[in-house]
Amino acid sequence: MKEDRKISELTPQQEAQLDAYKRKWQQVALSTTPIDKQNVKQAIEAIYEKTVSHELEIYFFDSPEKVANLSFLTRVYPQENWSNPKKLNNLIRQVEKDLSKKILLPRTLFENIQNPLLEAITRQLDIELWHHLERRLSFQSPISTVIHQELRGKEKLSPIWKLAKPAQKKRLEGLWRFLSLANLQKPGYLCSRCCIFDYCINELKCSVPEKPWQILTTFVAECGWTFFFYDFCFTCDRPCKLILDEQNKPHSENEAAIQFSDGFHAFAQ
Repeated sequence: MKEDRKISELTPQQEAQLDAYKRKWQQVALSTTPIDKQNVKQAIEAIYEKTVSHELEIYFFDSPEKVANLSFLTRVYPQENWSNPKKLNNLIRQVEKDLSKKILLPRTLFENIQNPLLEAITRQLDIELWHHLERRLSFQSPISTVIHQELRGKEKLSPIWKLAKPAQKKRLEGLWRFLSLANLQKPGYLCSRCCIFDYCINELKCSVPEKPWQILTTFVAECGWTFFFYDFCFTCDRPCKLILDEQNKPHSENEAAIQFSDGFHAFAQ
């Protein structure tokens, strides 16, 4: 059986649409629309259903600062006495053990969703055209790096930190590093991949499995920063205000360029 011919080049009209798709998905990555908790719940449950299929508890936070400053500890472990310095060492050890055992890499979750889309599209495109689209349509969210830098050291704001001894403080610092490196998925990062998929589906008429595409785009459209674990996750609201320059980069001289509803903010670097 003769193999279907792959798409190897763009028409002038298709080439002209590249920038419009990029702008579309950059705007999704920069959304300041508050999350709808019911929509977020459905979006996240669809991701888990596709991968691990079990009961899930979702913790909502107004900003990533509420995770970085360890506020999540009293939410996930409300029965524990975090104000008792004598119990703190055992509690930190318990949390470290629980979180490491329940780690669920976002890469694993989203590979199960993205890979069928990627495989379907690349079967229909010449490899050189795919690389061309990656060069033209890929982008990084300009606000993620600024937010991440502003979150450094936020664990020191925690009442738990103030009770901790030096060795315990070092381990509390490690909790945020662990969360931000291992478990965090930023929808802004996925917007770049969605941009390429969207272009291929709608402009080049590539066929893809419908459900993974729906799950991926719903998560990107509905959710903020999300930290994934085996049977629970933390998900954060979006910024309520962004001040950007002509390149859509955070920029402000006299006020915070990124602001969240709970007061967390970040200045342009």
